[in-house]
Amino acid sequence: MDLGILNTVIALVIVLLVLSLLVQAIQTLLKKILKLKSRQIEGSLKDLYEQVVGAQTPEPTTPSPVLKRIWTTVKRVLGMKVDVPVTAADVFKDRVLDQFKNIGRKTLFGRAVLDSLSKGDLFKVMGKLESEDFFPDYVQKFQVLCDRIEDMRKAIEAITDDEMLRGGASTKIAEIRSILAPIFNNVSAIVEGTQVKPKVLFADLLRLQKLDVHELLDLVDEAQVAVTKETELANDAGNAGEVAALQNLSKQLAAVAKLIGDLSQKFVDAVSPLRNKIEQVELWFDTVTQSFDERYARHMRTASIAISILVVIVLNANFFQVYKSLSSNEVQRNLILEKGPEILERSRVAQAQASPTPVPATVQQALEQSREEIETLSSTYAGFGFTPITLRQLQSFVRSLGVWTIALPDGGVWGQTLVENPENVYSWHNQTPGQWWQSRKSDGATLVGWAVMVMLLSVGAPFWQDALESLFGIKNLLRQKSGTQNIETKSGEGQPKE
Repeated sequence: MDLGILNTVIALVIVLLVLSLLVQAIQTLLKKILKLKSRQIEGSLKDLYEQVVGAQTPEPTTPSPVLKRIWTTVKRVLGMKVDVPVTAADVFKDRVLDQFKNIGRKTLFGRAVLDSLSKGDLFKVMGKLESEDFFPDYVQKFQVLCDRIEDMRKAIEAITDDEMLRGGASTKIAEIRSILAPIFNNVSAIVEGTQVKPKVLFADLLRLQKLDVHELLDLVDEAQVAVTKETELANDAGNAGEVAALQNLSKQLAAVAKLIGDLSQKFVDAVSPLRNKIEQVELWFDTVTQSFDERYARHMRTASIAISILVVIVLNANFFQVYKSLSSNEVQRNLILEKGPEILERSRVAQAQASPTPVPATVQQALEQSREEIETLSSTYAGFGFTPITLRQLQSFVRSLGVWTIALPDGGVWGQTLVENPENVYSWHNQTPGQWWQSRKSDGATLVGWAVMVMLLSVGAPFWQDALESLFGIKNLLRQKSGTQNIETKSGEGQPKE
């Protein structure tokens, strides 16, 4: 069976896979150098802050000139400092990045870089931020809460020091103190003296536990019952002084009950806005992340097409010329087929490294790896026998357009072209109008061939990897079928026609 057509198709797919891998390697290199993914995540952090806190970034009152916008874009690409209005979202984003940089997620030059961001990591980092970055008016609300907690602490201590506290009432007060002790300790982390600190970590505010009001009030009520019994016994014994002291203790317990009720409301007023912010972050995180993924994928598709255009032009990868060369040159085709398994294995490795959980490596190692991959793939394509575009070809194209010549009144000169003399020496000659139009037709055919190649490369290396694996499977199947027919053929009957 003649496998020539199938071999030509396989060789063509191998070429497409090599070029697709080259585009992917260049794209990876640019992503690392320009921190494209990290920049998108930074923008998502600002979006998240604006959605949760509601601090929208103010729009400029007057549109900036076109040249100024272009220069700003260039400065961003080059990593230069851009003077833009600083918003609350910018401050939040910068402080989050600083925290990630402190734990080692940074480039070789010390700049923060994020290739991924999980919800858990964001919450941990937010806990290390100062609360005013995320909840600016926390001081006033927590000051009222801390004042009430301090009043509660003093009231409990006063009751504890009272000599009349004994029996069941003493036990209940001890239980109340054990419940309130963690809250008293946590408050000490956010106050300095009696005032709430102007800069408190977000996690310290969230550490304040919610009060179980019903349990505390039940304990106070049981303590009151115990004190009432003691008062009745003292009254029956006619001990007026003890009765007065116990009645005073009862009033103190009533004041504690009132403080507990008031403290519960202050907890809600102070802590609920913080917890609402956390809930909003959790709610909006998935939405903003999905938006980031879609935006990033869209930008990467655009970048992939732009890189494909550049690769196709530089390597002069004209689809029609490549197919014609493969179909007519058996030596070249066989050379490419021999390289097929190696290219396929390289593609598998490249896709594994591009997975969501790549092998950890420094930025410098990643850049060096991408550079070596680009050099290897470029030399592989050139080794297949295809000639990249040369400076002379580019110069010939520009001259053939007539840019450097002046058309004569009779139309005798329409650009220049390189012509090979009998001595095998190329020299420039003026073109006739017919030659000029013929050059434009050839240029048009080249552009169409390039455009077809760009469209084929835009589908990505994984597609051509799967296609090549399928074609190799078909070829092996046909070989096995052909071998079976040869075995089953009886002597003298010849090979059956297919």
